[in-house]
Amino acid sequence: MVINVAFTNIVGKTIQTQLPDNFTFDDFKNLVIDKIDSTAVEHYRFVANNKDLCLDSKDEFTKRKHLIKNGTTIFLLRRMNGGGYVETAILIDIIIQELPKELPKLRMHPAECVVCLDDKQCMKICCTVICMTCFPRYFKEHDLQVKCMICPQQIPYAQFFVSPDFIRSLDSLNKIRGLMKHIDCQICHCGSLLVNETLFAQQTCTHCQRTFCFFCNKDWKDGPEPRHNQRFTCGVNCDYEMKLNYDLIPYVQNKAINIPNSRICPKCFNVGGYDGKCKYHQCVVCKHTFCFLCLAPKVQCYKEPSSIQQLCAEVKRQEFNMFPRIANS
Repeated sequence: MVINVAFTNIVGKTIQTQLPDNFTFDDFKNLVIDKIDSTAVEHYRFVANNKDLCLDSKDEFTKRKHLIKNGTTIFLLRRMNGGGYVETAILIDIIIQELPKELPKLRMHPAECVVCLDDKQCMKICCTVICMTCFPRYFKEHDLQVKCMICPQQIPYAQFFVSPDFIRSLDSLNKIRGLMKHIDCQICHCGSLLVNETLFAQQTCTHCQRTFCFFCNKDWKDGPEPRHNQRFTCGVNCDYEMKLNYDLIPYVQNKAINIPNSRICPKCFNVGGYDGKCKYHQCVVCKHTFCFLCLAPKVQCYKEPSSIQQLCAEVKRQEFNMFPRIANS
């Protein structure tokens, strides 16, 4: 018996291969050497289900080999020792560029497109229809999800698209975006998946030789202000630093209290703004509700109706170490 696995080291490029179902540490290393190259174990971290497989240690690998199942995609993150959130547009554009080849394969019928209102050949999305011209913009605006424009229904990729390779690319993309919640992960503009071993800002991609800030993904010499090679930020409007920064403004429910005008969701790390009403904020992405002052979940902070007006704690500072890391996961 064998299990099917896939290695991905460049976004959109995958190596399909197989392992025996009772594979050992040596089996896996030999497969890597055979399918990738003889130095891959030294130069990459291997990540499955957002967990480092720890090829540096046989004992640690054995504890985590259960993560490798039939159909698993294993991401190869190039180690960077020089010393994100990835620019989502880079990932999305990779898929959008493939759409012109994929859409003609879908079932079409003549109808009035709900977006442009022209009579064209259209594809059905739940309660409505859309033409091939309007679909790419719709798909991009809906974060690469096939969602009905009338009801809340979301259509699984496999029920809408027909090409197995394209469906796998979409599923792989979603997994990569999950990786990018880790502060030590990034995608270079060339598509290389990278892991920052030192968490210093200045890094050079070994694939395309671009020198850039690992955390905001901007070219190192881009712009008039000099960047600084420090941990977690280059110091020039850098992404993670900007996400953590906030201004204190008067709290509507109690003017004696100042409240941050923005916070990072402790659960999914999306940035949200103070709505000018209540200190309890519901994240628009994961729906987690937490206090903008103490950061505790609402169920812990809210003790009585007057809790809304009370200073539960001094403003708790969010730090770079709040973000998860692949290298020590």
